[in-house]
Amino acid sequence: MKSIKEKMLLPLLLVAVMSFGQNSIDDETGKTNSKFTLGVFGGLNIPSLSGGNDNELSRDFTSRAGGAFGFTSTLDLGSNFALRVDVLYSSEGGKRDGMQAIDASSINPQAPSGAFYYADFNNESILNYLEIPAMLKYNIPTGKSSNFYVDFGPYIGFLLNAKQKTSGSSPIYADREGTMPIAPTDQSFNDEADVTDSINSVNFGLTGGVGYAQGVGFGHIFLEVRGAYGLTVVQKETENGKSHIGNLLIALGYSIPL
Repeated sequence: MKSIKEKMLLPLLLVAVMSFGQNSIDDETGKTNSKFTLGVFGGLNIPSLSGGNDNELSRDFTSRAGGAFGFTSTLDLGSNFALRVDVLYSSEGGKRDGMQAIDASSINPQAPSGAFYYADFNNESILNYLEIPAMLKYNIPTGKSSNFYVDFGPYIGFLLNAKQKTSGSSPIYADREGTMPIAPTDQSFNDEADVTDSINSVNFGLTGGVGYAQGVGFGHIFLEVRGAYGLTVVQKETENGKSHIGNLLIALGYSIPL
């Protein structure tokens, strides 16, 4: 299995090799503008878990705040089009606060399969990925060294780790409405569990967004907003739900021609 470093470097090296011939051709014709750019970016990630409302354990999750950062590269294809390949760390997942289901067998080993109890506590799923999107980018010039752009394409994500963090205390009930207590005294839910083995290790999805780039110094500073949606079900076992990850990323970055 390839190491994380190899996964990060391979797509960027591929774009660089593809651009090498383009730059050589430009040198022969006397043109000096580079076909290849390399940059860094980072920002606020607003991920969510969706599509799990048919399962008590995965329903009602909302967005949480996370971080994302990485490298970006582009290869100019001509006519304002470019190939963009990124490699980034993306913290995703979701949170759920309030009355929610817990597996009844975790409280009572004699409980039948598929039975649930309920309690009022905070629950956060944190899924950290290494993602590699490959997008077609279209630039819309607005000045000599500035442009708007749009990009869209597929991505692949490799799960780095996953954990479930819970906090708070609550009685345990037999019903979601909290009218039938089975453990009337408060029970602590302060815990953190590694759930990496219960999550699919590879995720495929689609991503795209809009941005603005302005020439500054040797390169361009850019601000962008983009969204992503995972097509792969997050959970390995369907009894834990059939959720999909998604996120909205607001990022600032800087790229230079090579």
